[in-house]
Order: sequence, then structure tokens, then C-alpha cells
Amino acid sequence: MKFTQYVILSALSLFLATACTEDLEMAPTFVLVEDFNLVTPNLEGSTSNITEVWAFADNQFVGAFSLPARIPVFSAGETEVRLQPGVRRNGVSTTPDPYEFYAPAVRTLDLIPGETVDLGTLTVGYRQDVQFGFIENFEPQSDRVFVNRIAGTQDLMAQSEVVRSGDASGRFVLTEDQPLFELSSNVNLKNLFAVRPYVWLEVDFRSEAPIGWGVIGRRNGGEVRPFDPTSSPRDEWTKIYFDMTQIVAASQLDEFEVYLTSILPAGEEDAVVHIDNIRLLYF
Repeated sequence: MKFTQYVILSALSLFLATACTEDLEMAPTFVLVEDFNLVTPNLEGSTSNITEVWAFADNQFVGAFSLPARIPVFSAGETEVRLQPGVRRNGVSTTPDPYEFYAPAVRTLDLIPGETVDLGTLTVGYRQDVQFGFIENFEPQSDRVFVNRIAGTQDLMAQSEVVRSGDASGRFVLTEDQPLFELSSNVNLKNLFAVRPYVWLEVDFRSEAPIGWGVIGRRNGGEVRPFDPTSSPRDEWTKIYFDMTQIVAASQLDEFEVYLTSILPAGEEDAVVHIDNIRLLYF
């Protein structure tokens, strides 16, 4: 038994040593990616916050790299390189994710070990099979989505003074008299997991108060409205990609609406919140 184990371990060690030697003998080709440029011809507001690139060479995972990226690819000759845009899930730097709603940039490259291929800024768009549960961009010609008041007496008003993209964005103000704001969408959503359980919410915001997002509906005669992703106040326009998959699954609602909630921070007399380009995506 011991002799058999020795033979197996010796063979494994020899295999690993040989593999490592071969890898070390081949210098990588470095593929440079400066950034991604999101283009959405049929949608208002081509904003994005792509922070990483997930790289594949001939369908083999190479790694995830912060942008701008210098990607070592240990291949020679004609190689299909797939570059998937990545984002920070829920705006948290410790949770980078490949964002599958964006189509990857695919290039067939003639790789030469030791040399560098500079791809610059790559243009990407949404995948053709992406479904939009709703799009709220506050433009004058667009239908409004977040109009169902849950708490407070305010509405999410369209205005043109502070805008992320296009001609308008949404705005509400929290005060000591009106410290709570809650509003839901007027779109009844269902069967979002029919193809796969993958539901995200994109939001641009500039806010003096935290904003929470969740789903609301009725189950067994009672109201259910779990929420989890919350954005902290930001002085500048920021785009966050919220992963809503677990909230939708945990709610066990056959039909639901998306809602937002915000409360005046302690010690503040008022807080202004601007929101734009709210999109719910699924497959």
C-alpha cells in the first residue's frame, strides 16, 4: 500500500514539475484594456460603472483584472480572447462580479509570447436576450414608473436642474416634517426566474441620504416587502448595480413591485436625493 502511494505521489510530482516548467518556458502575451464604453442606441442614458474585466482565452478563464488592465495570456498563435465587463455588486469593492447583462468583447488575436497587444477602450452593449422589467429615466417623452406612494406625501418629481444624462432626473427632499419617503413602481413583475434566477437593478444617484431598495407584494393575505441593498450618501453621481436575485427568491412572491425607501439622517434638517436611469434587468 505504501509503495503504491509512493508511486502515485512520485508520478504526480513529476507531472506538476513538468507542467510548471512548460508554463515558465512560455512568456505571456500581455493584452491591455484601458476601459469599456457602453453604447445603448435604443435606450436613454448610456451610463456605466465598469470596474473590472474578466478575461478568457479559448474559453479558459485567465483571471479578473481591475481597469485599466494588463492581462497575461499564456497562449501563442491564433487565440479567441473574450473580455467580460465586470462591476462591483451592490457597490461593494470586495464583491466584483462579471456583469452578464453586458455582452463581452470578443477578439481573435495572433498572440506572440513576450509581446503586447493594446486593445484600448472596448465598445460593449447589452446582450440581445436581456429583458427589462422597467426603465425609469424621467425624460419628458417617457412613461413614469415610480409613482405609487407608500409612505410620506411626496412624489418622485422629474426636474432638469441636476441631471445625470438626458434632459431630466428624479428628485425628492427629506425634511424634519417629512423624514420618510417610500415609493413603489407601477409595474407588476412576475416570472422573472423563468429562464434563470438572475435579477439586477441599475441605479444612478446623487444623494444626501441613504436609499434602500426592495420588493413589495402580498402573500397569504399579508403584505411582504423585504429590502436589502442600500446605497450610502454620495456627493457625486454614482452608478450602482444591485443584485436583487436573493431578495426576489426569498420573498416567495408570485407578483411584486420594486420599491425604494429613504429616511432623513439623524441630526440633519433636510436631505436632497437625485435619482436617474433606474433599470430592472433579467433574462
